[in-house]
Amino acid sequence: MKMKYYLSSFVLLTMICSCSNISKDGERIEAAYFPIKEFTEVTAENLEGKSLIKEVNINGEKQKVNTTPNSEEWLKELDFFVKADINNPSLAQSYHTERSEMALIHNLKDGEKGKVKRIVVKYLEGNVKEVSFRSKTENPFYSSETRGVMIFHSESGKLDQYSIENLQEVVFSKPNKMIISASIVD
Repeated sequence: MKMKYYLSSFVLLTMICSCSNISKDGERIEAAYFPIKEFTEVTAENLEGKSLIKEVNINGEKQKVNTTPNSEEWLKELDFFVKADINNPSLAQSYHTERSEMALIHNLKDGEKGKVKRIVVKYLEGNVKEVSFRSKTENPFYSSETRGVMIFHSESGKLDQYSIENLQEVVFSKPNKMIISASIVD
């Protein structure tokens, strides 16, 4: 079990470190922002064999689900986080980044266009403790706002729980609100 943990940690670190490009001069260019897509994919792989207890609340109607997803199903569960990736050449200069020992924050700059408005990565003793995002899409007829957070166990570094909140408003319709709260069980 420990070997699997160390191996998955090594793979995760390798993926994060390798998220860079090589310039024409042969210099490494790091990914501009936190690689949330790759991070989430590795997290999903590490959840293979784990059970999921999930509560889905859609406009006040609650449903509780207990299941043991495979890695493909885990990716579907965490798809909102995969879609929050901002490492795209067209967004390379669109976000203001703040770094500290405790957090990495990417905020969409004023006047820039992008669905993802903010990504926050919190660290504890150098390890990822929490990853959250906020995205918003608007046009004259429709608006959608999504917030998501993944919380990692402080000792094992594995995903412990996550939640996603989505509000959709369409002209001439009632707003739809969905809240997913989930816990991972060994």
